[in-house]
Amino acid sequence: MKGISYRGNHICFGRYALQALEPAWITSRQIEAGRRAMTRNVRRGGKIWVRIFPDKPVTVRPTETRMGSGKGSPEYWVAVVKPGRILYEMGGVAENIARKAISIAADPFECSGQQRARELMCIRIIGTSNRRYANIGDVIVAVIKEAVPNMPLERSEVIRAVIVRTCKELKRDNGMIIRYDDNAAVIVDQEGNPKGTRIFGAIVRELRQLNFTKIVSLAPEVL
Repeated sequence: MKGISYRGNHICFGRYALQALEPAWITSRQIEAGRRAMTRNVRRGGKIWVRIFPDKPVTVRPTETRMGSGKGSPEYWVAVVKPGRILYEMGGVAENIARKAISIAADPFECSGQQRARELMCIRIIGTSNRRYANIGDVIVAVIKEAVPNMPLERSEVIRAVIVRTCKELKRDNGMIIRYDDNAAVIVDQEGNPKGTRIFGAIVRELRQLNFTKIVSLAPEVL
């Protein structure tokens, strides 16, 4: 998808906004999930505007079907988003509340690996009881929100995963700060070994100290 958004790229209703930096197809479920996350975070205060609408149907044909007879039935709807497009707007709340709500809506966990899902939702962090946010190296129990077609993993399946990238910066003892543009996790089994055979993207060497050596060996780059 080429080009940038020339319309819908300015704040028109609220005071704070979430703007897309990369082209993407955003499904109706993702749009609603982001709206709900923002609404719950502001505790019924302020006002939220959704600036995108899923008006593009995506059709899927069942496997083992003959050619012809046109396209398949619409499976879901997406909004075609280009860089610069405003996704959500918010007003009537303080800046710190708006930043937190927008960051929650903008940080779905993506999955990194060959046996993968497009999006995960964290249920709980294994080994902790009161932590709300996971860090790099944490093992989480998650549910698959969106699965990749033709993969053994299915939507709504509960899995284990290891966090390998976070938007929250990682500070080292030597003063170095590492920060990624996205959140990502690797699906693992009960023993902590990755189920896939490939890892996409760079990961940090701290995972080796946490005994995730197999994940580090599959990564194309270790920082």
